[in-house]
Amino acid sequence: MPLSSPRLRIHVVSLQVPFPPDYGGVIDIYYKLKALKDAGCEVYLHTYQYDRQQAPQLDEVADRVFYYPRNRSLMRQFSVEPYIVSSRRSAKLLDDLLSDDAPILFEGIHCCAFLADPRLAGRYKLVRMHNVEHEYYTELARKATGWRRLYYRLEAARLKRYEHILNQADLILAITESDRCYFASKYPQIASLWLPAFQAHHTVAPLGPREEYVLYHGNLSVEENIEAAEYLLQQVVPATPGVKWIFAGKNPAERLARKIADTPDTRLVANPSDEEIEQLIARAAANVLITFQPTGLKLKLLHALYAGGHCIVNSKMLVGTGLDRACTVADTPQALSHAVTTLLKAPFGQAEREKRIRLLEPYDNRRNIEQLVRAITEKTL
Repeated sequence: MPLSSPRLRIHVVSLQVPFPPDYGGVIDIYYKLKALKDAGCEVYLHTYQYDRQQAPQLDEVADRVFYYPRNRSLMRQFSVEPYIVSSRRSAKLLDDLLSDDAPILFEGIHCCAFLADPRLAGRYKLVRMHNVEHEYYTELARKATGWRRLYYRLEAARLKRYEHILNQADLILAITESDRCYFASKYPQIASLWLPAFQAHHTVAPLGPREEYVLYHGNLSVEENIEAAEYLLQQVVPATPGVKWIFAGKNPAERLARKIADTPDTRLVANPSDEEIEQLIARAAANVLITFQPTGLKLKLLHALYAGGHCIVNSKMLVGTGLDRACTVADTPQALSHAVTTLLKAPFGQAEREKRIRLLEPYDNRRNIEQLVRAITEKTL
């Protein structure tokens, strides 16, 4: 529902150029921007640019777009602030935020370098937390080797110490209910709200033809997804002889590509287009999604639930989502292989689709943007 006059202006500080919206964090940011604009808000987007080009497409979801370079020099590693914060400290950003007195939404602790700045005192400040960030970096350290493990451990320690900056926020927007409980317990004097992830879909896809293959999809250059894919290849695929598996995603790691090539009944689809991945998800007999890193919300889970049929996941994929009843949960190789063989030929009918529509109601973009706008206007207008 469009806002009545005067229009609510809001500054949104994004950790990265949120276009194309092709991975978790920027999907949430981009579709939140779109929902704010559709709701009648005047959106000023401030975004750091380092490994993506400026995107004219952002002019469609923001009234003004400001770009800032990210300083990734080695010296930033010696800051007491987390590197993901210190490398985004921009005096120009602060100047631009001081151009008016509108509310500010900081997307991630990454963008909170000026959250406690006295020049922003009196401004209504919201922080979107996509993870409990120090827990996320601790998990990254667990998987990494060499200097990367050292960096992730150091960054996790700095993030844990730095997290108290959230005491300077007026509202913490958690992406899962379990994260909201964490922040409410840790910072009880600061209001916290579960604001589910924003995403591309408005309704569950209509029923369509399915094919007899199982799909795993994700960014296949990310260690978390590589670990999950290798687990399936080693522990589950051999237990489902004759079942066709497809692994699809961006920039597959060379070791993973070799493993897929060497495993019978498996095929790799590297760097599929948006249309290709949509078709793969929609036509799969089942989408299998597992993770060993129970932090934040996995946007690919929502993608599979909105666009596909049966969805087989492990428990860690569902932490804090409230979507347990929308999926088949399997936590061992034996349970996963049994679920795959059981659901391969099982129809996904209208009753299942209607149940999923009900379960996904909390993830409706329009409902959630109304909740966000209401939370801001009650405090600022």
